[in-house]
Amino acid sequence: MFNSTELFCVIDDFFLKFEATYWEFLKQSKHCLRIRNAQLTISEICFIAIWYKCSHFNNFKAFFSWLKQDKSHLFKSLPCYQRVIHLINMHQLALHALHVAMMKGQCNQYLWIDSTTLPVCKNQRIQRHKSLAKIASRGKSSMGWFYGCKLHLVMNEFGEIVNSALSNGNIADIKMVEQLVEGFEAKLYADRGYISQDLKSKLKEQGVDLITYHRKNMQSIQLSASDEYHLKQRNKIETLFSLLKGQYNLVTSKARSIHGFLSGIYASLCAYQLTHRNKPTIQIMESLA
Repeated sequence: MFNSTELFCVIDDFFLKFEATYWEFLKQSKHCLRIRNAQLTISEICFIAIWYKCSHFNNFKAFFSWLKQDKSHLFKSLPCYQRVIHLINMHQLALHALHVAMMKGQCNQYLWIDSTTLPVCKNQRIQRHKSLAKIASRGKSSMGWFYGCKLHLVMNEFGEIVNSALSNGNIADIKMVEQLVEGFEAKLYADRGYISQDLKSKLKEQGVDLITYHRKNMQSIQLSASDEYHLKQRNKIETLFSLLKGQYNLVTSKARSIHGFLSGIYASLCAYQLTHRNKPTIQIMESLA
């Protein structure tokens, strides 16, 4: 059962330690505009963004109306709808920092990697789409062509997100692997889209063993019983993507700015990490090795 008090306490505990560093970073940033004081704290802003992703509402305006009417007593002062949208978009870096903090220390000996598409509009509207044109691009997945970005994730056996990265829609999955597993030492299970002897050799030097099935036109590779079993469990990361998209509103065509698009993605990832109780776990079968 969702507990809003528990969620806020976790978020607030993080920003009690991190907020000073965050404001110092914003002051030193050359691209940072003047930020006037808000009625809401950073913890409250991130809490609202994440709470929306955990709710049953399909649009933020309906969620905020409910928040204003039934839950306003939880906040010292709630600004107007437009101001809250502006604050969430402006502090998307705070949501990203919270997401990164939730991933720390979760690396394990067995990891699974995959990517999913983040279309920003229907294909019929590609020519008219303007708001995210700087970061969106045409790409192709197993489900066909799309226009948008890609989310790349590494998952451990507990269903936790170990690392994540965003890329344009036309970036090949194998180009993101080294960035995602930097500093890890583990067995990495992936689908046939990650087959590359050059990549496998580079990862081996870093202590990462990339394990995939072979293609029909390739020489067959004899896998151990343990690796065969763990490779078959790769569908669990697909379950993770389904949860992010179906339960936490990861994909949306309503973003009207890059900051809004990114804040929505980071809020969804934080919501999954912080609130989802029954993550898609994988039983490790070391005895099969």
